[in-house]
Amino acid sequence: MTTAMGEAMTANASGMCTAQAWRYDPWKERPRLALLASIVAIGLCLMVLAMREHPLLSFGLCLFCVAAFSPAITPVDCRLDDQGVARRALWSWEHRAWNRIQRVVDLPSGVFVSPYPRRHWLDAQRGLSLPMPASERDRLAAEIRRRIGRDAA
Repeated sequence: MTTAMGEAMTANASGMCTAQAWRYDPWKERPRLALLASIVAIGLCLMVLAMREHPLLSFGLCLFCVAAFSPAITPVDCRLDDQGVARRALWSWEHRAWNRIQRVVDLPSGVFVSPYPRRHWLDAQRGLSLPMPASERDRLAAEIRRRIGRDAA
């Protein structure tokens, strides 16, 4: 079975989907924000180049400028399955097991899952933001809440 996004889903013997995958492309979902982030990143790189520092330092600083805006520019692959939720951005996967998720918070472009039942100062490091296509957002967020058995915080 495939979703509207064209990603594969597997089904168990009872016919329920056990894994769902989707791709969030900021250039399709929020093109103005992606364009603005690109313009700002390029502008910062131009400012760095205008300082006329050593080429290696300039390259490193430009790389950091672009990396800072990468969540608003690069596509993200996400997955939820029997083990938990996962997100892949660029080259690495981040995974959170269902038994570690205590809270789900709605975001404008998806949900944020956290290992803490209430807001915590380590949310940014230990939580996981899952951007979702607008057409799938309600269904995917409801599935995440169903799997952890908690309402939104």
